[in-house]
Amino acid sequence: VLWLHAAFIPVFALARGFSILHALAEAAVVPAAALAAGSPRLGRRAGTVIASLGLLSSSAILVHLSGGTIEMHFHFFVMVALVTLYQDWLPFLAAIAYVFVHHGLIGAIAPESVFNHVAGRNGPWRWAAIHALFITALSLVCVMTWRLNEALLGQRRQAEEQLRQESRIAQTLHEVGTVVASELDTERVVQTVTDKATDVTGAAFGAFFYNVTDEAGESFMLYTLSGAPIEAFSKFGLPRNTDIFRPTFEGHEPVRLHDVTADPRYGKMAPHHGMPKGHPSVRSYLAVPVRARDGSVLGGLFFGHPEPGRFTEVDERIAVGIAIQATIAIENAKLYESERESRLASEMAGARLSLMVEATKVLSSSLELDVLMNGLARLVSPEIAGACLVDLVDNDGSIRRVASVAVPGVRQKVAALDQSDMIATAIRSGRPQITDETTVIPLTGRREVLGTLSLVTLPASSPALAMEHHSFAEDLARRAAIAVENARLFARQRTVAETLQHSLLPERMPEIPGLGTAALYLPGGPDVEVGGDWYDVIQLPGGHVGLAMGDVVGRGERAAALMGLVRNAARAYAVEGRSPAKVIESLNRLLLDAGADHMATMFYGVLDAASGVLTFTNAGHPPPLLAEPGREPTFVEGIQGLPIGALATARYAENRCELSPGSTLLLYTDGLVETRTMPLEVGLGHLRDAVREGPRGLDALCAHVVRRGLGDRPGQDDVAVLAVQLLPLGKHLQLRLPSDAAVLAPLRAILRRWLAQEGAGPQECHELLTACGEAATNAIRHAGTPPGSHFILEATHNGCVEIRIRDHGYWRQPRAGVGGRGIDIIGAYVDALDIERTRSGTEVRLRRRLCVDDHDKVAP
Repeated sequence: VLWLHAAFIPVFALARGFSILHALAEAAVVPAAALAAGSPRLGRRAGTVIASLGLLSSSAILVHLSGGTIEMHFHFFVMVALVTLYQDWLPFLAAIAYVFVHHGLIGAIAPESVFNHVAGRNGPWRWAAIHALFITALSLVCVMTWRLNEALLGQRRQAEEQLRQESRIAQTLHEVGTVVASELDTERVVQTVTDKATDVTGAAFGAFFYNVTDEAGESFMLYTLSGAPIEAFSKFGLPRNTDIFRPTFEGHEPVRLHDVTADPRYGKMAPHHGMPKGHPSVRSYLAVPVRARDGSVLGGLFFGHPEPGRFTEVDERIAVGIAIQATIAIENAKLYESERESRLASEMAGARLSLMVEATKVLSSSLELDVLMNGLARLVSPEIAGACLVDLVDNDGSIRRVASVAVPGVRQKVAALDQSDMIATAIRSGRPQITDETTVIPLTGRREVLGTLSLVTLPASSPALAMEHHSFAEDLARRAAIAVENARLFARQRTVAETLQHSLLPERMPEIPGLGTAALYLPGGPDVEVGGDWYDVIQLPGGHVGLAMGDVVGRGERAAALMGLVRNAARAYAVEGRSPAKVIESLNRLLLDAGADHMATMFYGVLDAASGVLTFTNAGHPPPLLAEPGREPTFVEGIQGLPIGALATARYAENRCELSPGSTLLLYTDGLVETRTMPLEVGLGHLRDAVREGPRGLDALCAHVVRRGLGDRPGQDDVAVLAVQLLPLGKHLQLRLPSDAAVLAPLRAILRRWLAQEGAGPQECHELLTACGEAATNAIRHAGTPPGSHFILEATHNGCVEIRIRDHGYWRQPRAGVGGRGIDIIGAYVDALDIERTRSGTEVRLRRRLCVDDHDKVAP
């Protein structure tokens, strides 16, 4: 900004009639300030102060050269921007002092060179103080707004981080539960638990010390290791009951130490007074007890790392969750071993365990809550009970039945259960409610009771037989509670990712004259995480339109966030004017810099709305489908490159095709044409048939192809569809356009196409486009219409070209010395110009006879 002023001030001084020496002398201070502000030897604060004073000096020079006509308002705003950007009060204070001293002192000495109004000349120091206070107030508002915004963003980031942590915990516990639930050998269970827990907590090594009972009924301790060889610990024996180990073996709360060597309990016990010689180094320490249902301690999970502060609260919560999984797995394994050794109950125990495994598979087969619970109910009834009911607590506290399976003979018992208070009591107390005929087990999550699992005995069962299933029902309820929490957490995570996905997609398609657009995005089925499918339509300079369709590899929040990065970067590169191949190459470098596992397919093209020529580059994306009037739909093939993010040395070629008026180009993602059971070629054939038989309206066409592509089945992947149609132009052209300057370029493109269609020559096109551009600009800028309003353009050719531009506002009078030449320009390029102003708006009518009309007139 300072260098621009350094060039502008001498020119301005010469234009005002000053000598060259005077002009150079006036401007000398500005480049000096620019050089000083940009010096690397100065700090940011000093550079900012010098830049600020240089800007205000530039303003003071302009005020002097203009004789007080120009004031310093523009530079005030630049100063406020600098203060807000750098969050530094020193340039702000320097600006206040400069403005106050300059306005007051110079205003008192030569008021005509500072103030161009009487009030300023009569009270220069008062007006200097007003200007200084103006800077102060505006800077305070900007800084307060910036800091409030930062606080809100911080809260949002904290909420997102908490959700990611909850997602990580739920996913880890689900994976561990799925692995250990099918294990029925105690040693393999504890080894699996130890390995998984050591891996997810990031520990250097971990151990699981647990109690077993031999055939004589004597209890002794065993242990498993992960992350270190058994030889590294075998010579040290079992851990002694020290102050650090005792809380874990007694079943107290988890112990997490930032640095175990700094703990006051460390090193108090002989003979080692700390870790034995040769023991692997331990600084970070985490221990979690593994407790049985009856409160007894089954053992403990212990983790260590040679560096301090490695275990976080999230690691502790994951370890606690794995300990719960370990409890279920160990007790199931012990139950299996006990039942296997008992000849009397072997058949029943085998059936229960088999059913438990099946229940585990059912509970891990989906992430849709109603599907999980109904599958569980159908599995339990009538194998174990005459009826199986699952009731869950909704967010508003109400109780909702999500699954109910019963044989005909127990319906009266189910009705009696519904009339009783057993389900509500189990939810309030968190304890099972048991009668001779009914067992109601609470589904207890990590923090609260989620609902109940109710079993009603078979008609021929005795109460004693029903009691045998209580232990099984409690184990089943634990697994069901984990499945419920996982399903709800997945639903919340999917909702967040879907909301993020929708927020990053365009809220509405842009209104582009001569071009029809429609789009549709459909997320995958209930068990499918949101993917990274996206689309965009970008208005470019010169009446060109950018068309983009992409698919980011991956799912969930990460894919949605990466999709936003790719889409925003693509839009930025496109607006810069880069060609399709350059846009794709820039995105390829961006993804490679972001990480080796980031990859996406993408189609990007630039459409010239005037000529219908589409220049495009395809990076591994399915080919677009072009439907032209009276022709068979065809896929737009060309040289296809690798997906972006796949290879640093990838090169991308540009292809060209031409869209005739009335033709439709359909872009889509692979979720529409490819599934696990349907090859891509078959899906592409179905898409061609759907477009051939589909409706002409773009919105209806998008809905039709998605409906035909997916049918009644839930989508296995996200689907995005974008339809673009080059609208045909008739003899009568009518456009309803938003009152936005961005519409002027595409308006010129469609008018150029229409005029060429009607036989206008290049010079006639240029002059009519200039006249229409001025009239449309007036309708946008001077009509005084509210935001979101529109104006109408109609063009006909009947003996001569007549163009009408109608707005709904009342034109403001031009400011003195600003504008006011548009009407003259319009009149110079047309044969007739009429302007009609009414209360409902203004209509500008332009008429001009084309050369081709004159030829027709004199033809024999």
